[in-house]
Amino acid sequence: MRVFPASLLVLALGRAAVGADPATAVYNHACAWCHGKDGRGDGPAAFSINKYLSPRPRDFTRGLFKLRSTPSGQVPTDDDLLRTLERGIPGYMPSFRGLTAGERRLAVTAVKGFFPGFATAHATPIAVPPPPPADAAAVARGREAYAAAGCAACHGERGRGDGPSAPALRDSDGLPIRPADLRYPARFKGGAEPADVYRTLMSGLDGTPMPSYASAFDDPRAPWDLVAYLGSLRRR
Repeated sequence: MRVFPASLLVLALGRAAVGADPATAVYNHACAWCHGKDGRGDGPAAFSINKYLSPRPRDFTRGLFKLRSTPSGQVPTDDDLLRTLERGIPGYMPSFRGLTAGERRLAVTAVKGFFPGFATAHATPIAVPPPPPADAAAVARGREAYAAAGCAACHGERGRGDGPSAPALRDSDGLPIRPADLRYPARFKGGAEPADVYRTLMSGLDGTPMPSYASAFDDPRAPWDLVAYLGSLRRR
C-alpha cells in the first residue's frame, strides 16, 4: 500500500468519485499501488527490476490471509483487516491511521469485495485465554515445547531465523520467505504483545510455511509456555 498526505487523498477521492464507488475510490488511491486495481498483488510497486518484491503484496482474490484472529483456513474478521490496516506490517506495509475511520472501513469493504468467500463466511475469532505468569518454570517448559514442535527447523536453535530449513522456504507464490528472527518481536508481522504471539501460534500464517499449532499440544499450558520462552529470547 502507498501512503498519501490527507490533502492529496481528499483531492484524489474527489476526482475518483465520478467513476467509482467510495470504497473503490479509497482502495484505488491508498492500496492499489501495491495490491493492484483488481486486488491481485500486482500493483506498480510490486515490481522491482522486472521481479516481484518478496514477499509479494497480498493477492486478495485467493482468500489467503496471514494476519487473522480466526483458525487456519478461515478468512479474517473485519476487525482483523482493520488492525492490519491501522498497525501496518513492520518492514513491509505502513500504517494507514492517517485515513479517517470511515475511509479505513471503506478500504476493508473494498478488500473483502475481491474474494467471494467473505459473503458466506462465518469468521469466528480464536479465544485467547488470560496468560499465566511467564516465570522461569514456564520458560523452561516453553523451551521443551519449542523443541518438540520442531520450531528450530525454521527459526533455529536460538530463534535467529537460521534453521536448516530456512533457505528452502517458499510462500504460496513460490517466492523465498524468511522465518522470523524471534529475538526481535518488534518485527513480528502479527504483533509483539503476548496475546498477539499466542494468536499467531494458534492461527498460523496462511500462505506461508508457518502452520497453526492449535492442535499441536496436549498440555493446555504449552502454547503460553512457548510464548514465555519466545519472550525470553528477546534482545533488550
